[in-house]
Amino acid sequence: MTKHKKINLIIFVTTIIIFISCTKEVLDTQPYNKISEDVIWNNKANAETFIYSTYNSIMYAFASGPQTDPYTTNTLGFDDIYNYSAPIFTGSVDRNTDKGFNNWAQVRRCNMIIDKIGESTGISDDDKKALIAEGKFLRAMSYFNVARNIGRMVWIDKVLSPDDSLLLSSTSNPTESYKFIIKDLEDAVRNLPATKIEGRANKYVAAAMLSEVCLEALAYENYPDAPNISPSDSLVDLAIQSAQMVINEGGYSLEQDYGSMFNDINPGSSEIIMGIYRKAINTTCDGTPMQLMVPNMSNASISQYGGSPLLNSSIRIFEAWVQHGPTENLAKDYLVIDKSDTSIALPWNQTSQFKSAINVSATIPTTEIPQAGGEVSVSHGSIKPGSDESIWTLTNEKRDARWAATFITDSTQFYGETLTTSVLGNATRWMKIRGAAYYLSLTNMYWRKGVYNNVNPRIYVGIPTDYHYVVTRLGRVYLNLAEAYLLKGDISDAVAALNKTRSVHGKLPPSMAATLVDAWTDYKRERRVDLTLENDYYWSLLRWGRYGGPANHNTVSGGVIPELTETPQVLDVSKDRKDFSIVEGPFFGSNNVRVFEPRRYLFPIAQSYLDRNPKFGPQNPGW
Repeated sequence: MTKHKKINLIIFVTTIIIFISCTKEVLDTQPYNKISEDVIWNNKANAETFIYSTYNSIMYAFASGPQTDPYTTNTLGFDDIYNYSAPIFTGSVDRNTDKGFNNWAQVRRCNMIIDKIGESTGISDDDKKALIAEGKFLRAMSYFNVARNIGRMVWIDKVLSPDDSLLLSSTSNPTESYKFIIKDLEDAVRNLPATKIEGRANKYVAAAMLSEVCLEALAYENYPDAPNISPSDSLVDLAIQSAQMVINEGGYSLEQDYGSMFNDINPGSSEIIMGIYRKAINTTCDGTPMQLMVPNMSNASISQYGGSPLLNSSIRIFEAWVQHGPTENLAKDYLVIDKSDTSIALPWNQTSQFKSAINVSATIPTTEIPQAGGEVSVSHGSIKPGSDESIWTLTNEKRDARWAATFITDSTQFYGETLTTSVLGNATRWMKIRGAAYYLSLTNMYWRKGVYNNVNPRIYVGIPTDYHYVVTRLGRVYLNLAEAYLLKGDISDAVAALNKTRSVHGKLPPSMAATLVDAWTDYKRERRVDLTLENDYYWSLLRWGRYGGPANHNTVSGGVIPELTETPQVLDVSKDRKDFSIVEGPFFGSNNVRVFEPRRYLFPIAQSYLDRNPKFGPQNPGW
């Protein structure tokens, strides 16, 4: 029996125990549709059912999937994905924007766990210790989600009663917020068991999250002024210690087959430290990120456009609603091993094989690569006569192993079909532009990471499927460790840590960075590539911007973040794979409008809360 089957069995059996423990006297007590608090907190099994349901309301904020990636140029969206992200990246949010300041229902549940278990006469002292620690972990995670969005929060550490004043004050600054969060996580690390149960926290889950919370806390010290981080800062040391605890004691290992831990092949990977697991009995495709990642086209639409090849399936195998796809901005960070010097890896258009094969001065006729209105080519080229290379070989051979595990690109095999995304392909953006189909990626690429391979008969609305989200994993902890070492000025240990994921996941030659500037460059690229679609890149960009210096292109702390103002780019390739053009444009809506103002390092406290209770103020700077 697999581990996630065991946890579902535990939940089922625990539910049965609740009903068994409800005696006739309890059931005869009015109101008849509720279970008494005494029953819930009378024993460990009953209390755990309350704890399990509390995870659902908190941990999805940290789940893998698109989440905050559409705020960046990692993925380019339209329709719903565009609508929720465009106000952020275009800079049109205002002081009325609510990014989750009110987490009080979640916190009340956490405080009930902590207080009620502490008062219980039916739970042993050892079990109390672990369950209270779990309540503190969940409380810390709820507040962490508020802190990274808004910086300040209303700290509540008890179950409020009608006699308590509800006109509470918010924390005065992010540093105060993070002190509360770190204290809860330290208690969780100290008192949670080491036992691994999928979907549930243990001491290593808490330590993994603590390593990242420390980095966020460091970045927002002295906000809005510069943090002035010292290499000897106790939070730097705590981040390192927490990461090393997970690495050295947790029993986790890096996954050799990177893509497998995000789909059906290996959802129980030994790399995953914390995940959220859903079963087909109560999950369908449209309740997962997959529904908005898979295209929608048929042989009729392919023929209407004049594309090829036609699909082989006897059913309409692709009928989902893709609404976002990876950009060339992200793709360029998936390095290619240089054929002339295999000890180095470079962006695909900087390798020796590219320089030997490509004429960057060639004029590409629009019969080979059309140009859409409002778009402009910023880089293009053609294969030189006599070269054995093609655009496909230059962009695919010897590339970072995560490339094929993360993206569906030209000539990828997927659900028994060959998807082609070149001009006149069967899944190209030009089918959408020409009106032959609507739900096709804007970028000529689709996401493979996070898409299951075994959904039967296809990924479509209402089709049951297992699914899991990754919250944190060992690769992320290694990258947290690398960042802490960079803040300490320890280049060799930082590079050694980032090379763990680069070598194991990417199958690339190691970084040889010897300066702080080069180390930060390689680290930032590695974190972006390894953690794409894991709800990380946006938060990391903000953190690096707060650090300033080599972490943000040698700008001052709190300055503009270039990655949040860059224009999205898309790679077009001709049908014969001999020409390419990288283009910029709106693609949909105002995707080419990318605005970042320093006030956006934190979102506002929604003005409606300040109007009701001035003690929540003052408003965050700039709002």
